[in-house]
Amino acid sequence: MPFSANCPSCGAPVVFKSSASFHGVCEFCRSTLVRHGGDLENLGRMADLLEDASPIRLGTEGRYRGVHFAVVGRIQLKYAAGVWNEWHLLFDDMRGGWLSDAGGEYAVSFLTPPGVTLPPFATLVPNDELKLAGRDFIVTNLEEAMCISGEGELPFAFGAGYPAQLVDLRTTDQADAGFASIDYSETPPLVFVGEALPFAGFHFANLRDDETGAKPAGVVKALQCPVCGGAIGIHDKAVQSVACPSCLSVLEPANESLRILQKAVAATRIEPRIPLGSVGHFLGKDWTVIGFQQRVISAEGIEYPWQEYLLHHPEEGFRWLVEAEGHWNWVSTLPASPRYQVGLPSVVHMGEEYRRYSAGTAETRYVIGEFTWKVKVGETWETTDFIAPPKMLSREASHNELSWSLGEYLPAEEVTAAFKLKTALPAPVGIGINQPNPRTANHRKVCSMFWKFLALALVAQILWIFILGGRTLLDQRLVFSPQNDEPVTTQTFQLDSKARNLVLRHDTDLDNNWLGLNMTLVEKSSGKAWLAQSDVAYWHGSDGGESWSEGDRTRELVFRDLAPGTYYFVIDPEISSEKPVAVADRIKVMRDQAAWSNFFFLLVFLAGLPMFSRYRVSAFEAERWKDADFLSSGGDFGSDDDSDDGGDD
Repeated sequence: MPFSANCPSCGAPVVFKSSASFHGVCEFCRSTLVRHGGDLENLGRMADLLEDASPIRLGTEGRYRGVHFAVVGRIQLKYAAGVWNEWHLLFDDMRGGWLSDAGGEYAVSFLTPPGVTLPPFATLVPNDELKLAGRDFIVTNLEEAMCISGEGELPFAFGAGYPAQLVDLRTTDQADAGFASIDYSETPPLVFVGEALPFAGFHFANLRDDETGAKPAGVVKALQCPVCGGAIGIHDKAVQSVACPSCLSVLEPANESLRILQKAVAATRIEPRIPLGSVGHFLGKDWTVIGFQQRVISAEGIEYPWQEYLLHHPEEGFRWLVEAEGHWNWVSTLPASPRYQVGLPSVVHMGEEYRRYSAGTAETRYVIGEFTWKVKVGETWETTDFIAPPKMLSREASHNELSWSLGEYLPAEEVTAAFKLKTALPAPVGIGINQPNPRTANHRKVCSMFWKFLALALVAQILWIFILGGRTLLDQRLVFSPQNDEPVTTQTFQLDSKARNLVLRHDTDLDNNWLGLNMTLVEKSSGKAWLAQSDVAYWHGSDGGESWSEGDRTRELVFRDLAPGTYYFVIDPEISSEKPVAVADRIKVMRDQAAWSNFFFLLVFLAGLPMFSRYRVSAFEAERWKDADFLSSGGDFGSDDDSDDGGDD
């Protein structure tokens, strides 16, 4: 049942919708109130809330896993990168929960017993693995925040100005978007477990008036640079810093003004290939370029720069377009962190293996436009890139934060078309680290054709053996006797058409003996003759208890391109004088017998095509990996990966 009482400070009605709420803030005079039975105690005035980017407000409603909830309170916290909200939710099933709202990311969580003893805050670093409530999580962010204000009803008493050591974690199960946070401001620490969802996944209603409709991709606020007086536009309330395009000073939006974070030093001006304010059409939506930065990795005295464009959509949030030497990538932040230990040659994301390509310290050299964190020229992150073309996983770590992003290769012409640029973007230089291998598709076609031609050749060979060729014209048994030295004449056989080949096969009963054969093939009508000589030998025995054999009892001779006619063989045998015994010989004459040698020659020729195509694919990959810090196998190629300050050691 809701509890209602009058504010002891201003007399306005104060309603507690949840019986578990004992703390509230009067919405009229902002007095901090605590319930004591049916009375309210005034603890003093709560600080005013800072303007923020959230479309959520008290009274906003939504659904989570089919259960309706209402927003009944919030606390506002400030940390180095800006401000975020923790909204107190009351569900229809009387559960209480929390909705984290920071930089356009939304995560719902519930107070949960951790099930383990938690390590001290000071010992935690990004990428540490913790098991909370039976699930595996990775530490992604550590913050020392300050609670600055609150409103509505809350399940605990608090006052503005108290510090909070907070840890954000993400699940290692990439099939979901599990989320957890640990609040070390209490003893023992409080653990909240839930999941992150896209904004649309909560089916919100009753949002702030200026968020109820779809916002166009335009400027939300126009301000003036306090350094040079130049015009500055702010596209989203989630923007935490903006670099003046005129004087390059880095500024922080504060209420209706701009506060200087960093004055620009002398720098070479860089003109983005895609101007700020340009609108590009990607994934069926219009995205506005609101920020641009150049980052650099230095290795062995050589600098490797690349450019990053921050894109904004009022409903979808933020994405990145990243360009390096004319190669482009569409980049999104991952809600779940892949499990990875520094030094491993690969990482698995959504069942796909990504091989480590490069690592280094990335330094921000140039910034203009808007950013969702307090950007600073000279800031550094330890980066490691993993590739599975056309995709790329990028890991960035600092002493207190870890993030993963997924990039997908975009051809330059697609970027040109998306922004309708009047001048085409420059052609790519060299091979992009996750550029799709253009020879792979052709290799697949060649392999497909190889198997098709191989199947046809095999079918043709089988047809020739069993149906079209190999007909037996003569099958006769002869006996060569040492007592008869006269030539032996075979029966005649008929060739009705030209024979591509004619095979004469001898199958003897030689036993430790040899037989010489002088043969004449005669065409009966014309008397034309073809001479041939051969011999057959077969020996066998045993030596030291082991059997051995040498030679063969059979022999084949081939006559080619014979015209139609009636033929016979005249055979003049020569029997060994060392073993003058009769030799039985079964003679078979076959026409157009299939030759396996031709089939194998064809097979070798066909196999050469995919082998050459495979070589071309491999040559492209070798060219890609020659500029990597690591071998294509993931092994170290001359760049240490132990410089990471993300705490994985």
